[in-house]
Amino acid sequence: MSNRGSLPIGAWRGVSFAVAQIDVLRAADDLLVVGMLEKDVAGAHRGGADAIDHALHGTLSRLREGGIFTGGFGETLMLTRPPAPIRAATLMLIGMGASLTGDPEAAGALTGLAMQAALRIGAASVGCLLGWSECDLPPPLVAPSATAMMRGALAAIDAQEQQAAAMAWTFNIRNGAAARTTAALRDALAVWP
Repeated sequence: MSNRGSLPIGAWRGVSFAVAQIDVLRAADDLLVVGMLEKDVAGAHRGGADAIDHALHGTLSRLREGGIFTGGFGETLMLTRPPAPIRAATLMLIGMGASLTGDPEAAGALTGLAMQAALRIGAASVGCLLGWSECDLPPPLVAPSATAMMRGALAAIDAQEQQAAAMAWTFNIRNGAAARTTAALRDALAVWP
């Protein structure tokens, strides 16, 4: 994992959670999870998928246009050993549909999907850029979305029959509401059954 000034927020069943501002090109995690909308929205926030698409000279746009990976809700695509300048060992794209705005539980479901994949491949370090890394989230939905994301991750861990191998999972907080996001993630972890 790259040194990105992560802040630990707690642990659950072998998975330690932290928050940080993740740089999608410099993160050297075993797995980098990036959300991608079905289509770019003019004037909207540009996040991790846009940075990766730019670094890969439009590859993600071509995948979407060709119908190979459209960004439909819950659609996934794993790229092992992505080309430079991406440093992550595996890149996981998760389709976010038209928008996650207004639906915190959708962000939680996608995070659960990402955690399942991370557990399945035995990732030791994961950078998770979902939800607001690709879209602007109204201030009242920041905490509910972060809470749902943590619950999605924890539910996926609990669904495993055995204890997870040690994993460091970092949530991206490059969303303009880092303190509220961090607090909501930490609080959701603290009250998990």
